[in-house]
Amino acid sequence: MRNYADLRRALQADVGATDVMLTSDMTLETVNRFQLKNSILKKFQDEISSSADDTCLELFKKSNRKCLTVDLEPKSDFEEVLLGEVKRSFDDLFFTGPDLNVSFSDIMEGCSNGPGASLGVDSYNFYTKLFDSNLTCTSPLLYRYYRYFCGNDPKWKRAEETRSSTFGLVQIAGNRLSFVPKTSEVSRSICTEPLLNMFFQKGLGSVFQKLLFRRYRIDLSKQPDLNRRLAQKGSIDQSFGTIDLSSASDTMSLRMLKSIFPSYILAWIMQFRSPTVTYPDGSSEELHMVSSMGNGFTFPLQTLLFSTIVASVYRLKGINPLIDRLGPKNFGVFGDDIIVLKDAYVSVVRALQFFGFEVNETKSFNSGCFRESCGGDYWAGHDVRGVYIKSLTTSADVYSTINRIIRWSSRTGIFLTNTIRLLRSWVEFLPIPEEAGDSEGIKVPYPPANLKRNLATFGVRYAYLKKLDTSFRLPSDPATVMLYPRPKRRKIGFNPDGLLITVVGGFCRNGRVTVRSNSDKFKVRYRTTSSWGGSSAAGVFRHQESDWVITFNLYFAEV
Repeated sequence: MRNYADLRRALQADVGATDVMLTSDMTLETVNRFQLKNSILKKFQDEISSSADDTCLELFKKSNRKCLTVDLEPKSDFEEVLLGEVKRSFDDLFFTGPDLNVSFSDIMEGCSNGPGASLGVDSYNFYTKLFDSNLTCTSPLLYRYYRYFCGNDPKWKRAEETRSSTFGLVQIAGNRLSFVPKTSEVSRSICTEPLLNMFFQKGLGSVFQKLLFRRYRIDLSKQPDLNRRLAQKGSIDQSFGTIDLSSASDTMSLRMLKSIFPSYILAWIMQFRSPTVTYPDGSSEELHMVSSMGNGFTFPLQTLLFSTIVASVYRLKGINPLIDRLGPKNFGVFGDDIIVLKDAYVSVVRALQFFGFEVNETKSFNSGCFRESCGGDYWAGHDVRGVYIKSLTTSADVYSTINRIIRWSSRTGIFLTNTIRLLRSWVEFLPIPEEAGDSEGIKVPYPPANLKRNLATFGVRYAYLKKLDTSFRLPSDPATVMLYPRPKRRKIGFNPDGLLITVVGGFCRNGRVTVRSNSDKFKVRYRTTSSWGGSSAAGVFRHQESDWVITFNLYFAEV
């Protein structure tokens, strides 16, 4: 039995008393200790408060009510000019001369399904969602769109005809609210969307991403790195401030968007979004927010909206938004992670509040030596990101925690021997090289002497912990009876064109489809590496047993 009280005592012994606020005269070591103490159990899911879901539900309802009260009636010259500039920016973005920049063909190019659940569909994978189950949507119009989409590809058209001969269309009112862990005190809300709504939401989201790149050169796959660089620079010379918003997706008001977006873009948003939400107790409510987390276009729409607000404020203040082929240079936006020039910080905050958003003051910084953005925490240019433990339920969780703590300790020079000694006592010692995954064992710099070596290839064979995937084999003919994995066991139908689309789309490997699973099944496997310990070009290990023993005892002490 793992005693988490012992873990807290070990952490207290290693980190010490750091119940202070960040100040500019702190030493780097004190800041690192402060960051670790505040982060390490902040997202711990094994001891979540019993009221975490209730707290999240109240926040969601409060945000939805707030969206109904957003009033874009300017109360100052700044707000009036700002509103006009933002509307002009979106008109320029969505129109090219007399032509529209977004068509249904553009949306269809990006249509897809996410890897998660869809409301009313009892499977998570691409094949059974689209080709072997009922389709769900909030309006029959979406199914007509889908039939039009299928008509552009003979294979997809035949696949839908095969599906519709067995299954039907189910119309539902909207999405369903559920909770996922966020911190130990409050959960995170997420809404499960109907299948066809999500299908077209992803398509519209891809359009927003393309427009985002066209206008601001923001690539969502690369922007976090750019945000972290600006945050680091801001922590050194205070040239940039970082802004974080509270419940940003849940406070993106529909009334606000109707005031600034062209009507034809709003028409697409209104058709694809869910108009109502069903709560866990079965009650439902009209949604006054544009969309929630779980919607396929929420994140790119957020980024596009906030980028436009920042660029508009810059122009009003006479600041040129610097943008080149690699992205924006004097601001950064990734979802609700916003970085702006120090001199524009107050005006941007004021603009965000005008559009109905609430700045999280505890996580926003425009003075001092600390900045944070996109998972990067910086103090005077130094990386002071702490370690977050989400769970210690399985051996894989413990291995991952040990490895991340070791890296933190190596970076900061602060030893956590009491904590690592305790964690080490909870699992079997499974030494693995640096190249392996964090959850596969305990990473050590040199291979232990007792491991088998291949003198011909200079390889070292080691054991590691592997999580077993949940998958199923697709049927190969109409007579084959395949069963979907537990806990939802059901027959998988044979849809040849659907199978072909699944294989060509890369959703199937070796005839099997991997599905999302909460299963924590692991097994010890073996692999061989020739690079452990820094092998030379000649393949001779620079291994010294004394080095490994010193390092091992330094971090883990005696168990």
